[in-house]
Parts: sequence; structure tokens; C-alpha cells
Amino acid sequence: MNFKDQRIVEFTEAVASKSPTPGGGAVGSIVAAMGTALVEMVASLTIGKKDYEDSEGEMERVLSEASYRRKRLLDLADLDAEAFDEVIEAMKLPKETEDQKKIRTERLQAALKHASETPYELAREISKVCPLAQFVNKYGNKNALSDAKSASWLLKASFEIAVSNVEINLKLIKDETFVSKIRESLSAMKGMIDQCFKDSNIDS
Repeated sequence: MNFKDQRIVEFTEAVASKSPTPGGGAVGSIVAAMGTALVEMVASLTIGKKDYEDSEGEMERVLSEASYRRKRLLDLADLDAEAFDEVIEAMKLPKETEDQKKIRTERLQAALKHASETPYELAREISKVCPLAQFVNKYGNKNALSDAKSASWLLKASFEIAVSNVEINLKLIKDETFVSKIRESLSAMKGMIDQCFKDSNIDS
């Protein structure tokens, strides 16, 4: 799979098809990449402009990091679909004998962990982009303020998508230590992201 090289119409048609992939996780990654691209746009529209000289150095750093994160987010779209396909393949394994059941359970549990780790990584990437969106909301070119706010809304939606996709897999994972660790980390990220978007004043 290589969703980042597809035309928009091709990707949306793939999502709309009866195939379970690309699904919510891949869409969340693409949406987060689009939000990050808007962060880059606002930064670019601010650098070199009159009245924004004081923030130019930091704005250049924001532009560079956002560019890096956007590429990572696009890669996650493919990784999410691949992880889900692993779950489907594990579920198709035979379970007629005790040995087959054991192998199937082990493969399925491993696949579910992988399928939860990919959207978790999406959430982690968004947590890295959030402060960048916050910065362009506060210090970016005011003529592009609606674009800065749009970036934050897209990132916020993508984070909720990531959490939902993590949780649906965690409910099926038997390794309680793994589940607890992921949930604890997600909770910490959510607190940080909620504060970040609150500080960005995207609801005003």
C-alpha cells in the first residue's frame, strides 16, 4: 500500500469501498498530515513578513519540524492499514485443533498489539505537532488565522480518531500490563493536547 502517492479521488474511493482498509486509522493519519500541512503554510506566510520579525527564528523551526512530522504521518496511513490486515489474517487461521487454537490466539494477540501501536503512534505524532499548531495560532500571520485554527481542529479530530482506534484493539488484548501502559500514556497525552488546544483558542 502507498496511500500518499494516490490521487485524492482514488484514496476516497478506496475508503468508500467495502474493503475495511483503508479505514479510520488511515484516514486519521491523512487528516493529521493535512492539518500539519496547514501549520507549514501559516509558518511560510509569516516568515519574512513585516511585523513578525520577532517570531521569525522560531517560525522557521516550526516550519522545519512540521515538514518532518507531515511525512511521518503520511507513512502511518500505510502502516495502519497493514496492521489491520494482519489482524484479519490472524482471524482467518484454522482453529479446529488445540494446537491450531493456540497458534491462532498467539498470532491474533500479537496482531492486535501491533494494530493498537500504530494509532498510538499517530496520537504521539499529533502530540508533537500540537505545540507547532499552537505557536502559529498565537504568532502566525493574522491574515491566515482561519488556516491556523483549521489546522488545530483537524489535529484534534485526528487525535480522537487515534484514541478510538487504540481502544477498540485494547479491549481484545489479554496482556493487562501492555493495556495499562498504553492507556496510561494516552491519558497523559490527552491531558497535554487538551491544554494545548485550549491555549490555541480554537473555539473562539
